[in-house]
Amino acid sequence: MNILMPITGNLKQRVAVFFIAILLLCSSCAQPPKADSPPSTKQTRQSVAEAFFLNEDFANALLEYANDYQTSLSKEDRTSALYGLACTQLIMAHSNNQMAVAIDNLEKWDAEKGDSRLTENVHLLVLAIKVQSERMQKKYLEQAHLAKQKNNLIANQKKKITQMATTVDNLQKLLEELEAIDETLQEKRKPL
Repeated sequence: MNILMPITGNLKQRVAVFFIAILLLCSSCAQPPKADSPPSTKQTRQSVAEAFFLNEDFANALLEYANDYQTSLSKEDRTSALYGLACTQLIMAHSNNQMAVAIDNLEKWDAEKGDSRLTENVHLLVLAIKVQSERMQKKYLEQAHLAKQKNNLIANQKKKITQMATTVDNLQKLLEELEAIDETLQEKRKPL
């Protein structure tokens, strides 16, 4: 059984996340600039959520973005809140299921954004990808270390088994020699 199979499978999934994020960012880069609309009250609230995010208070950022997403009246505010929510979920993801939810929300954000210009803070997604990349690297190194320890343990156990098999063979030969000696002694003790 290949011990690195789960490691490479997880690595492939995380690399896919990275490329999806890059594609999402690039899909908005080529759009012609549109006139900026006046800031809405939701954009101010999203600034609060973004401030939480940038100050690494991800739990409060998640709550703010989720609230903004649920209560936003305009499509732009709702889309922007979904982007922040997805980035926050991505940075907080510690399991494959959590990662899948974050990616689903990024895809949903991209679909809802459509052809409109990217107005969201790209730094949020870059930071989330960086954190996930570091987490993935740490996990990979831990798994590689555990695999190495396991392989060393298996090699030591095989060596001990070989030594025990040699000892059993030697004892078997000794037993046969003792039985031969006993037989010889029994023959000599028989009356003539």
